[in-house]
Amino acid sequence: MTIGQNIKKYRKEKGYTQRELADLIGVSVQSVSKWETDTGAPDISQVVPLASALDISTDALFSYVCKTSIEDFEILKKDYRHQAVFREQSFSDTNYALLYPYFLAHPQNSEAASLCLKCLVDMIVAGKVQDKSKSELIAECEKYASCVFKHEKDADIIFMNHFVLARGYSALGENEKAKEILSKIPVTFGDRLYWEAEIAQANKEYDDAMLKCRSSFALKARYVSRCIRMAGEIHQARDSENGLAQRMEYEEYMLRLLNAFLSGGDYLPCRQIFQKHVLLCGMVQKYIKLGKLELAIERAEMLFKGREEFLDFLQHPQEKDSLLFENNDSADYQEETKAQLDSYVQSAVKHLKTVSDSAYEPKIKTLFEKYSLG
Repeated sequence: MTIGQNIKKYRKEKGYTQRELADLIGVSVQSVSKWETDTGAPDISQVVPLASALDISTDALFSYVCKTSIEDFEILKKDYRHQAVFREQSFSDTNYALLYPYFLAHPQNSEAASLCLKCLVDMIVAGKVQDKSKSELIAECEKYASCVFKHEKDADIIFMNHFVLARGYSALGENEKAKEILSKIPVTFGDRLYWEAEIAQANKEYDDAMLKCRSSFALKARYVSRCIRMAGEIHQARDSENGLAQRMEYEEYMLRLLNAFLSGGDYLPCRQIFQKHVLLCGMVQKYIKLGKLELAIERAEMLFKGREEFLDFLQHPQEKDSLLFENNDSADYQEETKAQLDSYVQSAVKHLKTVSDSAYEPKIKTLFEKYSLG
């Protein structure tokens, strides 16, 4: 049973209403309601009073998470809904309700702490924690961060949690604290993998050095493209009249960047294949919206041709190579990418079929016939 189900069960056994239980432990009735529906969880300071009011042990309260093995945590994480940090917060509250009781039972588990911190800050950013004061939220964030900084060994995870904590401070108006925590992140002319490659090269461990060099390159490529995407989104958001056209300039810039990576060989890994072709699919739709039908058709053909090239790669992978990307996509990734490309092609076809301009309809028809699409 979940903690919410346990609270509801033992409250009813005691004959309490939600209001009566809330009054006993000094919280709002809305808090109790959130707990019982697993859309929130009691704070650590409320656990003992809650168990006492229900006349049960804390072990009974958290019965479904009082386990210690790594396997148990892995099972728990299967119900966790993964989300990019700060870009989407729909499941943060349910994720938090899932993970928080586990952390209470295992306060030295740095991975649980890291996930709890991310979810809590997501909730703060989304305005989903109105029932807690600013000081309570800061203390809770710092509790998770302290666990990560004390017990985590992976430098990248530690750095990311510095960033997440700083975002939490910022969302709560503590800008000086945010600046202070960000200053603790090492700023170098390369990421950790790059400097590990430097050391391996100095030690004449050339295979390891090349592996780390390629991984570092892929990481930088990913973040450069994110910056370009963000700049385009910002232009569109702040200029409702001309923003879409400005955004397309950035998307063309990103497309040139991705094509430059392709010039480093004739192989592109699935992550970059996905990135390029989801970009092209969106460009087709946006150019149609802007009335730039020639560009929409050109980008659609790049999308269709890219899919054909990827299918050819799947048939003859041994003939393809890349200078700076690792050729290590798994069969699952390759099949998933193929399915994604199919969906992007169908989406582009759907949008092109909405074009009713007689000057372009023959070009679109010819394009469909060239790639056997309808």
